[in-house]
Amino acid sequence: MWGLTGALAQINLSFNPENGARYEYHVEMTQNIKQSVMGQEMPVVMVMNTKHLMEIVNKTAQEITVRFTYKEIAYSLSSLMMRMEYDSRNPVENLSGMDQILGKMLGAMIGRSVNAVFAPDGSVKSVTGMEAIGESMVSAIANEGLMGAQLGAQLKQQFNDDAMKGMFEQSFRIYPARPVNVGASWNVESMMMVNNMNTGSRIRYTLREVSNNMAIVAVEGEIEISPGAGMEGNINGTQTGTMTVDIRTGIPTASELLQNTRGSVRAQGIDVQMEIVANINASIQKIN
Repeated sequence: MWGLTGALAQINLSFNPENGARYEYHVEMTQNIKQSVMGQEMPVVMVMNTKHLMEIVNKTAQEITVRFTYKEIAYSLSSLMMRMEYDSRNPVENLSGMDQILGKMLGAMIGRSVNAVFAPDGSVKSVTGMEAIGESMVSAIANEGLMGAQLGAQLKQQFNDDAMKGMFEQSFRIYPARPVNVGASWNVESMMMVNNMNTGSRIRYTLREVSNNMAIVAVEGEIEISPGAGMEGNINGTQTGTMTVDIRTGIPTASELLQNTRGSVRAQGIDVQMEIVANINASIQKIN
């Protein structure tokens, strides 16, 4: 009877953390990229690992203001042409070349904060602070010649408030519009701009299980990426995985997502065939 009652009970999932609560928000993304340029294979492996202090600084019935402060960043990129890496936990002195530029750029983010205003459905009303962080990153590499200038131009496009708004919605705009039973599904569509790429997603969430005040949610959907900035082409694929959500607060305490996309991009008369496999693991744990 207990199992039947639990299966039939409805739950209401929304973004509802306690005012003043503090969390450690950790995201690790690994991308394995296969590129074919004019018949030549050019594989790339990229790993990005970030840790934030996540603080609920103000809460009303209509909106929740959250401060995200960068505490740790680790990044590595490996390809046939180059290898570069940076880890804020283990800084290396006397770096040179791309490692030096990367260290200056990412090091400028540590200790800096972004404020995001969320609605209870997980949508993001506004983001402030990311453009200031982007400017500090640009300033950090201003004396790095042509490479610094080129990276600076890219940073202004990637690290801005609108881009961060889309990234936060990917993690938190996950809730149904009404109470749901185990077995119920709901859909969420979104659009964001990342690296001059319009990324649209149509994700279906299904409440798989309720146990110990946690909701286990299955994730399955489609992703479509359209390049901008003078490029043509289309990349599309799927996203699958699971999330564990605290029913009381709505905090997604753990998620494991797999994205598989492939397609082609044409830029400056050159066709690039691409296949990207991305593993995205995230956790949010309350701290005292």
